[in-house]
Amino acid sequence: MYAVIDVETTGGSPANDRVIEIAVVVFDGNRITDTFSTLLNPRRPIDPYVTKLTGITNEMVSSAPTFEEVHQRVLELTHESIFVAHNVKFDFGMLRQEYRRLGIDFNRRQLDTVNLARKVLPGFNSYSLGNICDSLGIPITDRHRALGDAEATVKLLELILSKNTSAKYIEIELNHGIDVDLLPPYLSKAEIEKLPEDAGVFYYRDEVDKVIYLDGVKNIRKKVISHVSSLADSPDKKRMFELVRSIDYELTGTELIAKLTAYREYKKLQPEFNKHIKPQVFTHAIYITTDEQGFSQLKIHPVDWNSGECILKFSSKASANKVLSKIIRENNLYSWFAVRSKMKEKGVIEAKGLKNHNSFIEKTIRKYLYRHPSFFIVGEGIHPDEHSVVCIENNTYKGYGYFNPELTPATPENLREIIRTDEDDFETQKIIRAQLRKMKNAKLVVY
Repeated sequence: MYAVIDVETTGGSPANDRVIEIAVVVFDGNRITDTFSTLLNPRRPIDPYVTKLTGITNEMVSSAPTFEEVHQRVLELTHESIFVAHNVKFDFGMLRQEYRRLGIDFNRRQLDTVNLARKVLPGFNSYSLGNICDSLGIPITDRHRALGDAEATVKLLELILSKNTSAKYIEIELNHGIDVDLLPPYLSKAEIEKLPEDAGVFYYRDEVDKVIYLDGVKNIRKKVISHVSSLADSPDKKRMFELVRSIDYELTGTELIAKLTAYREYKKLQPEFNKHIKPQVFTHAIYITTDEQGFSQLKIHPVDWNSGECILKFSSKASANKVLSKIIRENNLYSWFAVRSKMKEKGVIEAKGLKNHNSFIEKTIRKYLYRHPSFFIVGEGIHPDEHSVVCIENNTYKGYGYFNPELTPATPENLREIIRTDEDDFETQKIIRAQLRKMKNAKLVVY
């Protein structure tokens, strides 16, 4: 039995957005046996882009039931059925998060008609629901509305099921993407199926329980499946897969904390098959300081210098000089230095010129690190009723922790108390900067 599902939402983030419409069409492989569809009150505004795309307005959902009011019906319709959607990761992720808010762990076997169509019906330029249905002559009524899209997905699924090659690919999909023929010799399918689809660190252990490889990722199960299902294309990888006997994991709430935790664990355990990271100790840094006339300056000093704001740290003075020269050159700071020199020579410091100079220096240097020198990054926690937090103080990583927002207001004073101290170094800064670039809607508490 298949429960074909489509949801419309206030936006694209499971952590922050809510479901505003859901449709469940139960299909037994031959005919539709049940259908459920309703608008939902998300108790938050709908993004204007979503309204333009779907036609669903805030007024339309204001008197609709909440997800809590219909969640039991959805559980009944999907019970012992395969959860099917076109891009199932999105629809399942949104619903799973809605259930997490209710304290329910929602788990279902899943099929993605995007993946299945690519394998069973190859050769199309696009596999978006609208384009693939147009190409196959499948009509869609009410495109970008939950019921219309779900009914079109049923027709696409029916066509896929009619193909002789579908059985093999459906089995792989239902095994969470695991092709059992490619599994390492001593690793069972059950060992992978126990892994959660959450952010965290996974550990490969050998026959004496020693960690031989680890990684911090956004989705533990997905990453491990991808890893073990790929061909062992190097002697080291082949040997690692011959040695691995079990997989352990630690949940972290966010990918950022997963990466930071994995790096800390790597330094402690030094697993045999992890890429070696050469430790780099910070010795010098670029500081932003103010001279006697009030002009902002960029200077290089040892990292223990206690005046000015530390902006970027380096493993040598030569590296710091190289980067500072690059910053000056790329942003044409020479022209601003010339203006500063002229004002100093005249002995008249114009307030507007001083302000413009300092503003440009500040804006320029911030491009190379953080928008704020001291802030907390607030994200999802390990459990539904908690949040995670990463602390940056004076551009230095201090550590991370978890808190219950209902019990602990997210003030700088409170958040400092729950931080677990961690070490800051070159690799840690790389991790944080890379993750912040990915986290476009990161919630920051600036202090």
